[in-house]
Amino acid sequence: MASLKDRTGLITLNQEVAKDIFKMVLQFEDLPEDIKGGQFAHVKLNDKSHILRRPFCICDYDKIAKTITICYAVVGDGTRVLSSYAVGEKVQVMLPLGNGFAPDKNVKKVVLLGGGMGSAVLPAIPTSNPDLEYYTYLGFANKDKVVLESEMAKVSKQLTVATDDGSYGKKGFVTNVLAQDMERLKPDVVFCCGPEVMYKALKKALEPFDVPIIVSLEARMGCGIGACLVCNCKVKRKGEEENYVRVCIEGPVMKLDEVVL
Repeated sequence: MASLKDRTGLITLNQEVAKDIFKMVLQFEDLPEDIKGGQFAHVKLNDKSHILRRPFCICDYDKIAKTITICYAVVGDGTRVLSSYAVGEKVQVMLPLGNGFAPDKNVKKVVLLGGGMGSAVLPAIPTSNPDLEYYTYLGFANKDKVVLESEMAKVSKQLTVATDDGSYGKKGFVTNVLAQDMERLKPDVVFCCGPEVMYKALKKALEPFDVPIIVSLEARMGCGIGACLVCNCKVKRKGEEENYVRVCIEGPVMKLDEVVL
């Protein structure tokens, strides 16, 4: 499998774009051709004290420049180390891993919904599917956490930002803000990434509307290639008993109505 090949990424950008949130651009000599929005990269840190790789969604990519962009929050020692890497340094990366968002042929109007750092999944979707019409909703805790607004504005017919405390954009949970617009928008599908609590709220908020909801799951990972079973997720598919699947292989993109929350 080409996706299991370890590739060398040259850091061409690694800068803080919001409080404790960084944007990194990696350039490859052999960037794979088959990247889809929703897939992820598994990054190896350049020191022996961090054995496990770090999974990051492919925020966006550029086939001509042979680059991918990842956005990450500094939440632990591993991401703190990553944030210290300078332009010109190299890291080993496996990509693209997992499955991505794959709109049906009858889909024309798409709602993109991001919660917090889950918003980092969204930019690559229009890159993969440039001919669709996008309406983007981004939700954050407060103004300091807002990211990717300008990037998503470029590819969206409408962009709405909401913050829990009202310090920027509309006040309130972004799931409720979207629900208020659903009757007007009438999208063919909702593509979403955010924390599990957001998926529970989204399922309830959009219950009155007959629209497919596809989500990208977040999970702790060890290997990223299906061998370690750390990222198991419980699902219930039509006609089947509840069972567990691996987010890194069967996911991270799944139908929300099949995920047991």
